[in-house]
Amino acid sequence: AQNAGDFGAGIALGSQTGTTAKFWLDGGKALDAGIGCNDSLTLYGDILWHSWRVFPQPAEGKIPAYLGLGAQFGGSSRHGNNVGVRGVAGVAYWLPRNPLEIFLEIIPVIYLSDNGGTSVDANIGLRYYF
Repeated sequence: AQNAGDFGAGIALGSQTGTTAKFWLDGGKALDAGIGCNDSLTLYGDILWHSWRVFPQPAEGKIPAYLGLGAQFGGSSRHGNNVGVRGVAGVAYWLPRNPLEIFLEIIPVIYLSDNGGTSVDANIGLRYYF
């Protein structure tokens, strides 16, 4: 698992294409945040809980699954200026002997203001750990 204080930054491509960062609180919990800019500016932040036991671990590298809960500001122009509650379900692959994380996330969002509504977003990305 990752260590408390580890910090990674990178890019995400998909529904919220932009920058992403992740800060580990301990071996199973982390905070992530990002700025996306597809059809409108989106700011988001989540707390993530990781499990290293969902998938069989490869001979090299690591594969955690994770779930999270967070908030986002902005989002799809069809929902107007919105505050949303978001869930995150993801899987990552940590490259062996490299400080890189590749991830794939599905993100359902419930919008709480303006036009309301829901969306399901998805991102694929890469973070480099310093």
